[in-house]
Amino acid sequence: MKRLSTLVSGTALALAAALTLSACGGGSSNNSAEGGVVIVTAAQPPSFSYETSATGYEAAEFFLNTGATLIRNPYVAGTDGLSAHQELFKFEPVLAKSYEVSPDGKTYTFHLNTEAKSAAGNALDADDVIFSFKRKFEVDTSIVSFVSAPVITSTDQVKKVDDATVTISIADPSHGFTLLSLLANTPYAIYDSEVLTAHATADDPYGVEYSKTNADFGFGAYKLTSYTPGQQMVYEANPGYALGEPDVKRVVQRVVADAGQRSNLVKSGDASVATQLRPADQVALRDANAAQIFTVPSNAYVYVPLTTTKAPFDNVEVRRAFSYAVPYDAIMKDVYKGRLGPISSILNDTLPDYNGNGLKSNTTDAAKSLEILRNAGITTPVKFELTVNNAVPDLKETAVQIQTAARAAGFEVTLNEVNSAVFQEGLANKTFQASMGRDYAVVQSPPYVLSLFYTPGSPINWPDFDYAPLNSAIAAGNASGEPLTPAAWGEWNEAERILQDQMPTVYIGYVQPLNAFANGVEGYVFRTDSVIDYSELKP
Repeated sequence: MKRLSTLVSGTALALAAALTLSACGGGSSNNSAEGGVVIVTAAQPPSFSYETSATGYEAAEFFLNTGATLIRNPYVAGTDGLSAHQELFKFEPVLAKSYEVSPDGKTYTFHLNTEAKSAAGNALDADDVIFSFKRKFEVDTSIVSFVSAPVITSTDQVKKVDDATVTISIADPSHGFTLLSLLANTPYAIYDSEVLTAHATADDPYGVEYSKTNADFGFGAYKLTSYTPGQQMVYEANPGYALGEPDVKRVVQRVVADAGQRSNLVKSGDASVATQLRPADQVALRDANAAQIFTVPSNAYVYVPLTTTKAPFDNVEVRRAFSYAVPYDAIMKDVYKGRLGPISSILNDTLPDYNGNGLKSNTTDAAKSLEILRNAGITTPVKFELTVNNAVPDLKETAVQIQTAARAAGFEVTLNEVNSAVFQEGLANKTFQASMGRDYAVVQSPPYVLSLFYTPGSPINWPDFDYAPLNSAIAAGNASGEPLTPAAWGEWNEAERILQDQMPTVYIGYVQPLNAFANGVEGYVFRTDSVIDYSELKP
């Protein structure tokens, strides 16, 4: 099956609170008191501001459920036993009631749902859209400008027509699919400008400092009504949500740091949903019919970014050798219990005219690793530190597997376990020699996927990789017109072949969702951001 990180302080207190909140359910969820559900998770988002803290599972789930976009990819039922998922090539209204495209394909006009209301109760208007775009592009720490180029490069492309209408212009009509895909995802959530400007200052015109610790400025399905750092977050349904008030009126999200405890809570019915589980615990739940786990066409991959501007991975031969030192099959079998599959392409191979010529999955070969190092005159063992987020159990276990197997391949690996806040800060600042990650691209358009992780200077270019041939291949693809044509695919294929040769990132495999739902809880939809849409839940 193909395809489609965190402040940890889960304590006995948090666990006891989760148990007190809900009644035992014998494997089915009975914790719908006050019309709500309980979700147990490893951590909390480090901030409520996307422009200063965009990455990590808990952050992504928070931003989805408290935010709303102009449009979204519709949800469709799965087939052949697969879970419901997004239809990636279609778009439906959320905050926009409708949209139309000009005859030349360069101007998109969005008619807003001015009856939609924010968590603060303010109605949506065009000023909210303009304000949101400006904040996303003008806040120095925002990643949006990086992930949007070359489709949106300036807020001048966004114009207010009247209170209920905005237009977005693009230079090339071939950017249309990528534009819509961007607008359908969390980076382009629209904010309540009235709330944020009320807390703005001369030095902070977009209210960023306020929004780091206050979460009442979104138009999403839920508003955050209670927050206990390191322990609990309580969400309540937003009656003014554009798609209608959700069935689940209250979501209590508890921090339970231990993955085994999270698994047991969903097994007993004391939690409706458990996230960030160990695959072994997932399989045990499934085999005992104690909870539901899901199989999807996953776009989430496990990988090791190698910081190419730091020794020893500033040497391409060391990177190439290390790619042979990773025990891929053992990781798939022993850590992921079959819920990780081989990866040969980071681009979606179901896209029209996909070109995978010359691409291959990495293989384990200790002798080949030693040969590469020896031929390059590199003394072994090559020593480096592999940093891992201690809130993500499968990545910790994978790192141990790598540490053990890499000895025979000429590497001496020291593991560095850090909490989520430290991990995210170090990742963005490129302070690690290498790290373990589980990530994805929410937009499946090839230019977006490749630019997301490899744009020079981008805060999410984790390996800090700047290589002229790769940059040229991506630029050539962007200049080829429609991104899903054979001509463009030739350039995307060349870019992926360069990545496999230069190995700034060692991709290990595509991973299935690491969550579980209590029996009887319905409404799971797999999304390309790998998080749970609470508005779809039916306890």
